[in-house]
Amino acid sequence: MSLRADGVSWTVGGRLVVDSVSTEVRQGSTVGLLGPNGSGKSTLLRMLAGLRRPTAGVVTLDARPLASLGRRAVARRLAVVDQHAVTDVDLTVREVIALGRVPHRRGWAALSSDDEVIVADAAARTGLTPHLDQAWRTLSGGERQRAQIARALAQQPRELLLDEPTNHLDIRHQFDLLTLVRALPVTSVVALHDLNLAAMFCDSLVLLQDGRAVAAGTPADVLTSDRIRAVYGVETSVEVVDGHPAIRFTRPRSV
Repeated sequence: MSLRADGVSWTVGGRLVVDSVSTEVRQGSTVGLLGPNGSGKSTLLRMLAGLRRPTAGVVTLDARPLASLGRRAVARRLAVVDQHAVTDVDLTVREVIALGRVPHRRGWAALSSDDEVIVADAAARTGLTPHLDQAWRTLSGGERQRAQIARALAQQPRELLLDEPTNHLDIRHQFDLLTLVRALPVTSVVALHDLNLAAMFCDSLVLLQDGRAVAAGTPADVLTSDRIRAVYGVETSVEVVDGHPAIRFTRPRSV
């Protein structure tokens, strides 16, 4: 079973945002999407999630075109965590997590006892049990991200797609969140900016530049000094630490 993109492209206003990208996300793996701002990471992630239909190419889930599956069926398999989770509705943490049960319920039916167990389990997995009756708005940034992951877990997905989930988090919360994602019993695709975090937490990487995949493979294969220079325009030294590439950036000389 796998999530796969075959030659997917997406164009808007005559501009090619993603250009003929192919990648396969193997079951149980954590895949990182890397690239500079505007390289197409978020757009590719949304196509993999079925939230944006490719203008060319196809996304398949277990060899079936994603576009041929019903929205409810996709929502029962794939869960998405956006980088900016906001709501104008005054919800408790319990109610936010319970939104993950919507694909499994009929209409506006009340939560069943099974739903309540699943919500409680998702809260426990993300360390939010003490906050269940707290207003979501009062949570810290890291806690809000965990609540969104708990909501996604309540969907009981097999695949979890996260768009820059560490944005605006301090380094402790970045580590905590990615450690949590890595430990979940799901297949994960994570769009990231931080190359060292990607090297530490991802099994494989896809590096994008100007909408194209310029490298794919293990972190050691993808994150070389030459490739980082070519894509990001910065000088680095790369060494292996605890089995993972560790990137050290060279401070530019003053002009």
